[in-house]
Amino acid sequence: MLRRILIPFDPSSYAAAALEYACFLAKRQNAEVTGVVVLDIPGIEKSIGPTPLGGIYYASMLEKTKEKRAHEHIQTLLGKFREKCQKEGVAHREAELQGSPSEQILQDSIYYDLVVMGMRTHFHFETEPKPGDSIERIFSHASTPFLTVPEHFQPKEKINVLIAFNGSLPAVRALQGFTHLFEASAFETDITLLISESDANLAKFHLDGASAYLKAHSFRNVKIERISQDILQAMEEKYLPWADLVVLGVHSKKGLLDFMLGSLSRHLIKVGTKPLLFGQ
Repeated sequence: MLRRILIPFDPSSYAAAALEYACFLAKRQNAEVTGVVVLDIPGIEKSIGPTPLGGIYYASMLEKTKEKRAHEHIQTLLGKFREKCQKEGVAHREAELQGSPSEQILQDSIYYDLVVMGMRTHFHFETEPKPGDSIERIFSHASTPFLTVPEHFQPKEKINVLIAFNGSLPAVRALQGFTHLFEASAFETDITLLISESDANLAKFHLDGASAYLKAHSFRNVKIERISQDILQAMEEKYLPWADLVVLGVHSKKGLLDFMLGSLSRHLIKVGTKPLLFGQ
């Protein structure tokens, strides 16, 4: 059951797409969306650099000026967040935090069912014009499911869902996260369960179990597929063009899964064309 969604907000079009998706989910499950923007104090301090002898006063004034400008920018961002939620009729909260964006998001995320964020992040908007590395840093320690959204992506009423699965704990958690966050009664879905496994019996065992779990949660349109070819090649040629959402786990250390859900997740983030739901 989805009740609380956290969206770390920044000035980018990726964040705007993430907010669009968060509102899409919230309206269908009566959830509340919390928008948070982090005042990046460590980044501002780093951007000033070493202070020369006798320059402490001027460095302090520069830091205060940057913090003031960033705070004003944050209030503008929160205003845009508020305006969008009000337009969509979505219950919402908003907050300005201070500190390292990655650390603050991780601390807050444990009190939410889902975090929705852009596939490229610009949390250091006051000091860095380029996208940051917040996604990988957050995924390394997160316990809450994360949904990453491509630039300009628009959610659809009917969702083609690809679930990369092989029975590992991260993959199981991703599967469970999907069923709890995308309730069958709220969405129309076609689901493909995909496993990359040379052992047909093992593949059948995992796919049958996962399929039964989905059907017990009222998901009816479930198809199972086994491949033994390179998972990245199969994704590019067949599955990504079809999928509207890809569900996968992270932090696996189990043979093929380490490849499948390590390299695969990084590849899909780099390609950046489809929303990705990550379970831990």
